[in-house]
Amino acid sequence: MVTPGARPRNIRVAGDGTLWGEVPLVLYREVAFEPTKGGRTVFTPVKNPRDPDTGTLGDVPDDLPGYQLKPDPLKAETVAEFMETLRRYRRWAGSPSYREMVQRVGTGSAAGFWEALNRDRLPKLAMLNAIIVALGGKGEYFQRWVTAWRSLDGRMAGAPFMNALPPAEEDTSP
Repeated sequence: MVTPGARPRNIRVAGDGTLWGEVPLVLYREVAFEPTKGGRTVFTPVKNPRDPDTGTLGDVPDDLPGYQLKPDPLKAETVAEFMETLRRYRRWAGSPSYREMVQRVGTGSAAGFWEALNRDRLPKLAMLNAIIVALGGKGEYFQRWVTAWRSLDGRMAGAPFMNALPPAEEDTSP
């Protein structure tokens, strides 16, 4: 099981919405073994009835067809616009409390989320990942945030300019 009080590092979301992160582990005797389709075995701790339920990521329903109100990070041209879009995304996702966001991802602090969302600088990529995951972002939408962050991070003073380019065609000649 995860070491009590441990904070995940390198949090990321796979294309299918699966949340991945690196955490320190300790041996836990009561374990259920569940084989999966990929041939890997998943070790799941047996739930202790005295442990509080941390809850699950609540899925935010999409807008009605024709009403795309979810903020688009790729439209942000400055860091200030990106941060305002991130704050609007939190409101769009139901304005969860900062403590609730911490519970959803299992890392960080409410003060850390507040600080990241209430300043006019880009958050570190790990913090952006935690914020988007805490707000229910996954898949292609999660990639939009990371792409916008990388583009703006490259425009900051002293850094080389980075611009999103279309994928290069692979050379298949021998």
